Amino acid sequence: MNIDKLWAPATKTVFDSWANDKTAAKRAAQPVPADLVSVCVTLYNYERFVEECLDSVAAQTHEKLELLVIDDASPKDNSAETAAAWAEKNDARFHRVRVLAHVRNQGPAEARNTVFREAAGEFVFIIDADNDIFPRAIARLYDAAHTGGFDATYSQIVKFGDEMAIGEADIWDIVEMRRQNYVDVMALVRRAAWAAVDGFTHIDDGWEDYDFWLKFIDAGFSAAYVPEILCRYRVHGKSRTATEAHAAHEDLRVLMAFRHIGFGLMPLELAAMEAAETQATPPMPASPDVKPAPKAAKRRVTP
Repeated sequence: MNIDKLWAPATKTVFDSWANDKTAAKRAAQPVPADLVSVCVTLYNYERFVEECLDSVAAQTHEKLELLVIDDASPKDNSAETAAAWAEKNDARFHRVRVLAHVRNQGPAEARNTVFREAAGEFVFIIDADNDIFPRAIARLYDAAHTGGFDATYSQIVKFGDEMAIGEADIWDIVEMRRQNYVDVMALVRRAAWAAVDGFTHIDDGWEDYDFWLKFIDAGFSAAYVPEILCRYRVHGKSRTATEAHAAHEDLRVLMAFRHIGFGLMPLELAAMEAAETQATPPMPASPDVKPAPKAAKRRVTP
């Protein structure tokens, strides 16, 4: 993929449910609902899938939703226009709906960052436009994050399309996550945590999602696994994971090792590394103002 690496990408608004609303100014001045969840839908040449994805978002049992769709300058179809037409028909379901579009292609990392910057909710749910979610997904993930005080929550996924299988999600284990990624980006993330790790980082050939979770771990944030099948992941030959990331697997592992301390190490190797760092740390020099303690007098032992 050829990507124009401009760090301040121009973004245009294709649709905004508040744009022609006479009460928009009044609504904008009102406090954001405390339980508002912003849904980030990333879109790139997925016109054929996007309506199915958006229908699944509209069917959520969690009431307070803001919908933000970001088209990353799709060159092969009318992805943005199709999303905007759907939004115009379904805007009453949401607190607010916006369809945005990058003027130049920026890649999935910057597409997600664009939505996080625009989001109003405390939490943002991330989904690519070729996937979809079951009706209770956001409600279950939000309840777990809100009541448990977690910075992110994720569920088990089920694969469909070219492959039918249950995903690999499991309990959050930072040691295991440093060895391999088993958490999909279809997750609920606290917006403040996203900001604290400087968002997603563009990486040629993929693994922006894994890099984001490793930054999450490096910063000390917490995540929780909701052991239910709540999300559906479409497997198809044109997905980025099936093309670029698989072809560059070893190169990406080397990059992760440079970017994240402890990447790829087993638990015993991590413990040995931490012990070596502790031993290599020189003792703090004594302050010149502190006088050494007097030596204790030798005791004379009477035979």
